[in-house]
Amino acid sequence: MSSQSYLRDFSKIGVFLIGIALIILASIVLHFYVTYLVRTLPLQTVSRPFNAYCTVDRAIIVNALQDIEDVVVLDNRSNTVCAFTKVKSGSEELCMAREYGVYIVQYNDFKDVVECPRPFTMERETLPSKD
Repeated sequence: MSSQSYLRDFSKIGVFLIGIALIILASIVLHFYVTYLVRTLPLQTVSRPFNAYCTVDRAIIVNALQDIEDVVVLDNRSNTVCAFTKVKSGSEELCMAREYGVYIVQYNDFKDVVECPRPFTMERETLPSKD
């Protein structure tokens, strides 16, 4: 009987060592993935032709990152608010929005949504008089 207990102990040690080997192999594969594949695969990024934002005074500013032509600013009903025939790279154009809300700046197939939020106003609460 003692020889069978040695075989059972030996098989338990073997299973334990196989488990340790699998953990080491998995960590090597993970290390390879993180250090090699992630750094060499190209990231898919969208190159933006312009940046657009709205100021507190409802001024939509279009900042061109490259030469762009036929830029249109639309309101939330797809009505044209402003149109620019050409904006040179590094320059900005100004479009005054009619009211607060959401606008779309469009150049070819690229669109950017710009929000002109209402300025935050704090209403003063009137306290009852002591009279």
